[in-house]
Amino acid sequence: MKLTEGQGVTDKGAIGMGVANTIQAWQSCLPDCLFMAIELEAREKFAIPDMARLFGEHSYYFDCKQKKGLDVLFGRYEDSQYYVLEDDTLSGYLGDKLLALYGLKVIALSFSKQETLDHYLATQLAKNQRVICEFSAKHVPYRIEDYHKHYGYHILTFKACDKDSGSFMVDDALKQDVYISALDYQLSFQNVLAHEGCVRVYQLEQVGPSSPLTLEWALKQVEQNIAGLSSDQAHVGASAISESLEYISCLQTMERPYVVPGLWVFSLQRASTFDWLMALQKDFPDPKLKHICSPMTDALPHLAKNWKEVEVLMRLSCRSKSVTGSQIYQRIVHLCETELALIPVWFELRDWLYSQRYPS
Repeated sequence: MKLTEGQGVTDKGAIGMGVANTIQAWQSCLPDCLFMAIELEAREKFAIPDMARLFGEHSYYFDCKQKKGLDVLFGRYEDSQYYVLEDDTLSGYLGDKLLALYGLKVIALSFSKQETLDHYLATQLAKNQRVICEFSAKHVPYRIEDYHKHYGYHILTFKACDKDSGSFMVDDALKQDVYISALDYQLSFQNVLAHEGCVRVYQLEQVGPSSPLTLEWALKQVEQNIAGLSSDQAHVGASAISESLEYISCLQTMERPYVVPGLWVFSLQRASTFDWLMALQKDFPDPKLKHICSPMTDALPHLAKNWKEVEVLMRLSCRSKSVTGSQIYQRIVHLCETELALIPVWFELRDWLYSQRYPS
């Protein structure tokens, strides 16, 4: 297959453009590139329509350690058990939930030599088998703007290879049919190997049926959100919001362009949490539950849309002086105020779930 421009090739002149249509194009809003790839592969391979019950997160994390100026991270929070690999099998909180709710087991194959991965990819692609593979975001052309300074752990799904040039056609978390050159592939392998110790590919096995949300899984999600949001732990939850706003308040007087890494995840996380709440109401049909969830189901679509707009505005600030730091900062302040106002709803939802566990 000859890969040419016009088939999803993203050149440097198009970096960061077209992002506003990504969720619609991909039809997935999971806030993690690995699980987005898993969802789309499960849809194609096992006819699982979506994974709305997998992510119901509401979280924040702020990091400015060993960084200078506005080179900070404001994004989702993950603890050490968010997901882990044990005996080359995905486990931890999300791995266990994936198995319990969707009957899916994820196996990781590790590669320390590029030629071994080359052979594996060639074999699988020749059989028209897609391959979910770890990649370095700085070597995905349209992501250079975000990750040219940093190592960014990322996931691509390899779909086709051009034997003449050694280039690949891939899907990533934001775009389908992205062109990856042979050089980018080679540099990414070395970059991931240096940071992770190996490069992994992920295979899906269906070992059980899909199931509705149980009371215990719903409570785990809600309690996880409450613990993170209301914790007095530095850099996490409400503390992360306060720290972030204080740290970037200088943007009000700045005109130079900037991008805050991590913000991209909020639009996806809010959209996936909306889907989770709708799945919860489907699995536990009760008018009182619908009433409790309504402040969030009303607010979350607007938050998803507006966080995406903030991300796009930051990218535009790199190209146009018409977008100022003050404009973006004020938008972030308003969004954070809306986010904080939703925290009590999680407590109310937890109380309702407990009442179902121990009905009076």
